[in-house]
Amino acid sequence: MIDAKKAFKKILREWGHDVYIQRILSNGNHSAEIERVTTRNIGQSGLANANSTQEMPEGLSTAYDAVYYFEDSINPKEGDRIYENYSAINKRAYTMYSIDTVTAVRGRLGKIVYWIAGATRER
Repeated sequence: MIDAKKAFKKILREWGHDVYIQRILSNGNHSAEIERVTTRNIGQSGLANANSTQEMPEGLSTAYDAVYYFEDSINPKEGDRIYENYSAINKRAYTMYSIDTVTAVRGRLGKIVYWIAGATRER
């Protein structure tokens, strides 16, 4: 039987990259600390971004600018920020995303294998 956690960690090791997460606090502010984590993300193409908002009978439907996959131990929350290409040397040349939604992907016996986070670009 395939161990889903091991398979996911192998994917991150081979295809992942590091980003920084800034956690949202209970008062709505963001923590001063940022954490470096390894993730796999899927960005949208230009055509997908152009078609990301659609008018539906119940209102506007918006797709995310990026979808991130995190290990089970990361436990991302809605409102957390993700920093791409962030470095202490060049603090201006980065892209910031805000996590809009988080879904836990569960495996055998209901244990969380990994997280999927839909994020919208802020900067």
